[in-house]
Amino acid sequence: MQYRIDGQRIVAFDDHEPFAGEISFPAVAGTENRVVVERVFVHPDYRGQGIAGELVRRFVEYATEQQYTVKLMCPYAVRQFKLHPEYQQLLAPADRFN
Repeated sequence: MQYRIDGQRIVAFDDHEPFAGEISFPAVAGTENRVVVERVFVHPDYRGQGIAGELVRRFVEYATEQQYTVKLMCPYAVRQFKLHPEYQQLLAPADRFN
């Protein structure tokens, strides 16, 4: 599987499918360096292969490089951030999980 940053999303694709999945993270209007993770989606033919988790991991790397503060809207992303406490450094202190 290959991954590409495409604007405000990271797209997963391979030689057989130009769109296997994505994580979308538009900027929050009126803020500086704040994005919201709207959704993590994987095409049904590619589910169960760890692509969604890899999309979140790659997003965390990219968001760290860009010094983004992250707001989570997607339930899958919330679960991943709970499973990986190290990701929570991207969240505003009030949004972090106990």
